[in-house]
Amino acid sequence: MDFFTKTEKDILLSADQIIVGFSGGADSTLLLHKTFNFLTESNSDNKLLALHINHQAQPESNAWEEHCQKFCQDRKIHIQAEKVEITIKGEGFEAAARSARLAVFNSFDKNAVIVLGHHLDDQIETILFRIFRGTGMKGLSGIKRQSILGSKVVLRPLFNLTKKEIIELLDQERLNYITDESNQDNSFSRNYLRNTVIPKIYEKWPGAKKNISRMANILRKQNILYESYLEAVLEKVSDEDGLKLDELKNLDYFERAELIRIWLDKQSFSTPNESQMKEIEKSFFQSRQESNPVIKFQREDAQRLGVILTKTNNYLIAEEINE
Repeated sequence: MDFFTKTEKDILLSADQIIVGFSGGADSTLLLHKTFNFLTESNSDNKLLALHINHQAQPESNAWEEHCQKFCQDRKIHIQAEKVEITIKGEGFEAAARSARLAVFNSFDKNAVIVLGHHLDDQIETILFRIFRGTGMKGLSGIKRQSILGSKVVLRPLFNLTKKEIIELLDQERLNYITDESNQDNSFSRNYLRNTVIPKIYEKWPGAKKNISRMANILRKQNILYESYLEAVLEKVSDEDGLKLDELKNLDYFERAELIRIWLDKQSFSTPNESQMKEIEKSFFQSRQESNPVIKFQREDAQRLGVILTKTNNYLIAEEINE
C-alpha cells in the first residue's frame, strides 16, 4: 500500500524538516513507521523529527514519553519530547490541549512540514461534531488531507484508512503502541461521540461512514467553487488598504458577512462566529459615520491569528492581536 500521494512525496522530499506528531498511540505509530521507511528509501531520513508532546495530564504520561523515546532510539529516529502545561480558559480540556500542541508546532521553522495521523474515523467524528455544534458548508467538508498551519504545510496521509485497518497493519508489522484508557472516558465530548453515538449510527445505517465521507468530498469541491465566486467579488470591494466599507454597504448582510470571513481567512486571521459577525454588522455598518469602532476576537484553539478590526478612512482594517 502506498501511503503518500505523488504530491505528498514531492512536498516531503523538498522540505527542510519533516515533523511527525508522535503520541505513541496506534495512529501516530503507523504514521511514523511509514514516514521513516519512505524517507529512508529516499535517503532523506536525516530530515525526520518525531515530536512527542507530553500533556502531563495522566499518571502514565511520563511512561508514554519513555515508550516513544525507546521506539525512536531503537530505529535511530531523532525525537524531541516537549512537556506542556494545559491551561483551561473555559473552552474545555480537549480544546486547551489542542492549543498547547499548536503552540509547539508553531515554534518550528516555516519551511518545516508537519505530518499528522488523522484517519477516516477522525474525519467522520469531526463532521458529526461540527453538525451538533452548528456549522456551514466549509465545516461539513471536514478536515483536509493537506492544509496550512500558519505558513507550514500539514499532511494527513492516513486519511483513507479506518482505525480498524490501522490496527491490522500494526499487527502485521508487529509494532507496539500505547493504548490510552482515557479514550474510554465518555465525559469528554469526542469520546462520547466516538464510543456511544457513532456505533449506534453505524448499527442503524451501515453505509453511513462511506456516505458521510463522500458528502464531505462533494462539499469540499462545492466550497472551492463557492469561494472562487466570493474571491471574484472580493477583488471589487477591497484593495491593499483593506475592505471598502461603502462597497460592502451595497451588499446584503449574508454576502457581506461571507466576504469578511473569506477576507480574514486569506490572511490567516480567525474568522468571526455568528454572534461576532452581528457585532461587526452593528458596529461598522449600522453605527454613525463618525464612529470609530474596535472589535477583537480569536479562536480558543489558537489555530488562527487573533484579529483587531478597526475603521480607517472608510476602510475596514484587520491587524493581528499582539498581547
